[in-house]
Amino acid sequence: MTEWEYKIINIRSENYRLDPNAVTELDALGKQGWELVGITSVNFKSGASDNIAMVFKRPRSG
Repeated sequence: MTEWEYKIINIRSENYRLDPNAVTELDALGKQGWELVGITSVNFKSGASDNIAMVFKRPRSG
């Protein structure tokens, strides 16, 4: 059975767009074997989508 490890990163959005500079970090995660499996707003109090949480997973090594 495959065991998974998870990583959560938070990215701020402005004017309904993610920061284009986040692509560098996302590319690096992809090269390390991380796969994006979920994305959600984390600003529950106001319902705004200015803080985005991205959940990644990859097979656990070892």
